[in-house]
Amino acid sequence: MVLAMTKNSVPEKLAFLDLNHQDFEALRSLRPVLEDHADHFVAVFYRHLLSFDETRELLMDAEVKRRLLLKQREYLLSLTDGVVDDAYVADRLRIGYTHMRVGLGPGWYLGAYALYMKLLVPIVLESYRHEPARLEHALLAMYKILMLDSQLAMEAYIERRQQQLEYLNRELGEASRQLRQVYDQQSDELRQTSQRAQAAEELASVATLVAGLAHEIGTPMGVIQGHAELLESSVHDERGRWRLQTIRDQIDRIANIIQTLLNMARPEAREHIPVDLEAVLHRSLAFLSEKFRSRGVEVQLSIEGPTQTIGDAEKLQQLFLNLFINAADAMPEGGDLTVRAFPTANQRIAIEVTDTGQGMPDDVRARAFEPFFTTKEAGHGSGLGLMVVEGIVRDHGAQIAVESTPGKGTRFVLTFPPA
Repeated sequence: MVLAMTKNSVPEKLAFLDLNHQDFEALRSLRPVLEDHADHFVAVFYRHLLSFDETRELLMDAEVKRRLLLKQREYLLSLTDGVVDDAYVADRLRIGYTHMRVGLGPGWYLGAYALYMKLLVPIVLESYRHEPARLEHALLAMYKILMLDSQLAMEAYIERRQQQLEYLNRELGEASRQLRQVYDQQSDELRQTSQRAQAAEELASVATLVAGLAHEIGTPMGVIQGHAELLESSVHDERGRWRLQTIRDQIDRIANIIQTLLNMARPEAREHIPVDLEAVLHRSLAFLSEKFRSRGVEVQLSIEGPTQTIGDAEKLQQLFLNLFINAADAMPEGGDLTVRAFPTANQRIAIEVTDTGQGMPDDVRARAFEPFFTTKEAGHGSGLGLMVVEGIVRDHGAQIAVESTPGKGTRFVLTFPPA
């Protein structure tokens, strides 16, 4: 701080101005003279200030005028104290701070010190007109003390300007950081928007492709299905029947996949009716029971309250099937799948799906709902499952959140409005 620097360098300043003990004695000897002329001095100084618009506005208030005249008298007499110490320096710095606060720049108080000399010199000349040596010493001492005061006032001005500049620099730095954050955020949003636009284009292409495939594949698949049904009456051994049933199941699976893609690309408006989520969960888990058994996945289902909501039972089953299949795929060596339904504090219905699988790192979890994003090997995942889940959740006025830790598993929490 400049204030600390100024206090610590008082002897240096006195030495530079050659302000010494003899000068202080000369100043003290002037006190009776200044006391006799103090009122006249203050009156002339006040009239001088009234000749300027800036200072005249400050003196329109009677209380301000009274304090100014009193302070000018005190300051004038303080020049003859003959002591320059830390208290003296602090007082002079306060004068500079006051000028800054009321909007008077350094030119004003430098002009004030020039006016002091103009007013004081005639007084000193009159008092010591018969003592040339004493006159010279008194004038030099007065000049030195006023130069010291002007130097301290300038240091106060410089310190405040430095503080203001430091504050502005901090504000500019903070504004720059905020702008950078906004820029980065908008860049991320633009990138996500571009990715969504690209995904929309891809979905549109998928819709066109699937519509064509549905027609082209539908006919041969219908023929295969018909022949499989005709062969049932000709096949009597269990192994043969099992193979025919496998063919029919896989045909149904292909049909379901094509229908899912069609629904995703061109969703149909369905009527939402009361649905019991408990029944949907039971059906979905039963549908995948063989998959869980073959993977060594232990399933636990817990229902802790009413589970009635409004929605589309088929869509909701598709939602849970996607979550359960993902959970099973995340536990190729087996594990635990826990499904829990319970009421929330705001009377919504929460469905919690937790697995003890491989988990996801943060970068993968952040992109989990992006279309066509998958960590599975080529041919083992389309990257559409969780996107479909999110769309169904949104269509039902629900919310979905995901937590995941690599090596420890994943937890999805869905909240549905009650019926």
